[in-house]
Amino acid sequence: MQSLKTRAIAALLLTMFLWGTSAVFMRTLALSLSPENSLALRYTILVVINIAMLAYLGTWRIPRSDWLRFVISGIVGMAGYNWFVNAGFELVPAGIGTLVTMIEPLMIAVLAAMLLGERLTLFVLLGVAMAIAGSIVLFWQDLTSTAPNTVSLKGLVFLLVACACWAVYTIVTKPLLDRHDSLTVTALTMIVAAPIMIGAASEPLPDLAARLDLRQWFEIVYLVLAAGLGGTMLWNYGTKHLSGTVSGTFLYLIPVVAVTAGALVLGEAVTVYVVSGGLIMLAGVAAVQFGPALFGRP
Repeated sequence: MQSLKTRAIAALLLTMFLWGTSAVFMRTLALSLSPENSLALRYTILVVINIAMLAYLGTWRIPRSDWLRFVISGIVGMAGYNWFVNAGFELVPAGIGTLVTMIEPLMIAVLAAMLLGERLTLFVLLGVAMAIAGSIVLFWQDLTSTAPNTVSLKGLVFLLVACACWAVYTIVTKPLLDRHDSLTVTALTMIVAAPIMIGAASEPLPDLAARLDLRQWFEIVYLVLAAGLGGTMLWNYGTKHLSGTVSGTFLYLIPVVAVTAGALVLGEAVTVYVVSGGLIMLAGVAAVQFGPALFGRP
């Protein structure tokens, strides 16, 4: 049982690395192609891969009783999250926008308590509080900047809706993961989301694909295989063996990884606020994971 939990934690840590580093490529692709065109290209490739995998494994036959959950998680969770998070970051500065998304694990914890009966323990609440405090420190310069900066209310709403969408995905897919493997759940929810993502393109897909350069193709392949397919399967594996509340706290690691990747790949500055905020956020995750064992409390 302990080794299973360890593998689940390792899967979520790797997921945070993949999703954190993908922020760099999502930004560069959004600037060169637009968010909706980038998503359309990625989901065109994803749907082909997922259909091929399901056909090969023979796991595409899903009981009728599970159809509604797959539809909700695919449309609301997968498609909704991707559309709203891309639209939100188009309108809101990265620092404030990332701070807004830090409410996502709290939404997961609250939904898990309301719908799954999971307890909001002292260590979970402490971890969430520390993670929020760390995210504030991480982006303190953005929040206190005297430079004129008008934050789009529409963009903030989009980001809040994106957080709610992923919270719904995490909670709705949890019973599915008790009955199906993580690959099947990942593939089917992406297939459900694909028509929405592909249909949002503002240009014909063959024209978009024809003008991609080698770097853009690499970025798309990374987002499709590593961050998209691999990351979501790892996330589903981790959430299958850990509570939704505990799994949600790992999401606070994404901005830490994203800031580090931005510094290494894009040359963005790493300040004392970044280092301090990152350490506080890591401590928050550690409080949830190791606090009960260290202090002998549930």
